[in-house]
Parts: sequence; structure tokens; C-alpha cells
Amino acid sequence: MRNSPQMLSATNSDQRRRKKVALKPGFSPLDWARLLKSGENLAGVDRPKLLTHEEVQKHNKRDDCWMIIGNKVYNVTRYMDFHPGGKTQLMRAAGKDGTKLFFETHAWVNPDNILGPCLVGFVSR
Repeated sequence: MRNSPQMLSATNSDQRRRKKVALKPGFSPLDWARLLKSGENLAGVDRPKLLTHEEVQKHNKRDDCWMIIGNKVYNVTRYMDFHPGGKTQLMRAAGKDGTKLFFETHAWVNPDNILGPCLVGFVSR
């Protein structure tokens, strides 16, 4: 695994800096995958919509947290307890554009695979 794409894309400082937290029972990656497939409305909206940065900024609390990755807005409120890095790491991008932070930490991850059903909409540029 030392020469895997994941390891090659992460710098040594990234590897030292990243810390995982102990997840509560029922909040494993498999539990998140089950929730994604459950049909529950994780986005909190009926259908994706066009949003302004100002609208996204209003959703910056642990119990109401949206973030921008790319030009997509995700409601990550339900994901908080499932995130391996903990709630604090997600809150760093709460109500903001977290694109740079996301890809610095998860260069090999497609956000739609993890957060697809949490899509609230798209940011108007």
C-alpha cells in the first residue's frame, strides 16, 4: 500500500496532521453507506436548487451545516457523527467553500460518492 495512489497523493505532513476520532457505535462507514441507500432525505430539500454564498453562510452550525465542495452545496449535518476526522474538522468549512480543504485532505475521494444524497444544490457564480 505504500505506493498506492492514496499514499502517493498525500504528503508526509498530511499523514502526520490527519487524525481520526473514535466513532460511536452505529456510526461506521458501513452505517453511513446504509443511511445513504435508505431513501431518507439527507439534503433537507425536495430537489437541488441554485444558491448564493450568502444563503450557504447561514448554515454554519453543528445542527445545520452546509458546505460547498466544487460548485455543489452539501448538507453535512447528518454526516457529522460519521466523519472519521470528527465534527471539528467538518466545522472548519461550515457555511463556507471547503473545496480546497477537502481536496488537500482527501485528494483521492469523490465527494459525490460520500455525500451525493446530501446535495442541496449548486452555487451561483
